[in-house]
Amino acid sequence: MLCLGLGVGLMGVYGFFVAPLSQEFGVGVAVLNIGPVALLLVPGILGAAIGKLADRLPIRRILLVGVSLSMLSLFAISQASTLLLVALGFLSFSLGLTLYGPVVINGLMVKLYPGLEARALALAAIGISLATIGLPLLVAALLAQFDWREALLCLAAGILTVLWLAIIVGIPPGVAGTVPAAQDSTVATFYRNPAFWLIGLSVALGLNVAVVLSVSYPPYFANKGYTVADAGGFLAISGLSGLAGKSCLAWLGDATRHYAKWLVAVLLLLQIAGLGLLYIAKDASGVVPAMCLLGFGIGAIVPLHPYLNSRYFDASIISQVTGAQAPLFLPFGLVGAPLAGYAFDQTGSYDMVFTALAVTLGAAALLAIKLPVAVK
Repeated sequence: MLCLGLGVGLMGVYGFFVAPLSQEFGVGVAVLNIGPVALLLVPGILGAAIGKLADRLPIRRILLVGVSLSMLSLFAISQASTLLLVALGFLSFSLGLTLYGPVVINGLMVKLYPGLEARALALAAIGISLATIGLPLLVAALLAQFDWREALLCLAAGILTVLWLAIIVGIPPGVAGTVPAAQDSTVATFYRNPAFWLIGLSVALGLNVAVVLSVSYPPYFANKGYTVADAGGFLAISGLSGLAGKSCLAWLGDATRHYAKWLVAVLLLLQIAGLGLLYIAKDASGVVPAMCLLGFGIGAIVPLHPYLNSRYFDASIISQVTGAQAPLFLPFGLVGAPLAGYAFDQTGSYDMVFTALAVTLGAAALLAIKLPVAVK
């Protein structure tokens, strides 16, 4: 939970540093907004290799290397004198983040809790939701007291200390995925399993809809005449609903393990219903239930990727499977948000965007339904 919250959850505070960096280095916000692309490219390119490491080497060692690399990279960024050094530091940070990110952590959960994968994955993913609530408050307080360099230095030092202690104390040193030689054929052939492609494409579509929505919410609400405070309240409701969605998965996931594909389909269809309500909402009384449905569905979808894989693949190769699916996220992730912005610029509304997202969620649900019945 701490690794995911203080890893993936860190991207919730990226925006706090955009304005100070823009002022110091004299570049536009659009240039700095390219930064998060690295968080897609690095796992997309290296996900399979990192997954293989997580299935063969002691996981605690991988986590400690990842935390050290990412936080030392933030140290370096805080001292950088040029934007090029900042960019190189962020690339290194992205690599470290991948080493203690979902591919490794979710593989660890599946290995440690056989038969309870849904509960373990959902509870760990709650760390991301908690981080989106707490980290912005912390960073805002740091930036109120220090400049961006000192604030980033304090943030990195605190996270490095917390995660090193948590990993050393909480992660068993012997947990590793040494793949037996007898399973080499399984590792070599999981690409031929239709479930690999159906799960990868379905989750890629579902999660990238969530990314596009997170980018689109603020301008959408502003375009509808809501204040920034209103938008913040709506997003808070969505976040709380996401916690409820993860809790529901923790409660239902293992009990419905043989019907996992139907659980995924229902969660995707809930998001379509939420988009429909948001599309027709005339005031806050219509927006609130829409955000509840969207937040609930998206919150539960986040840990479903490794959970689905655990239903169809052996735990000893689970990190490799999850990492190998990472490139499937790139095409949708790289074009989704820019296309949404282009559609808004051309039409002046998000009606076309929401329609396209609903169709995308429907396609993801159909892919999930085509999965064979889980037998594990």
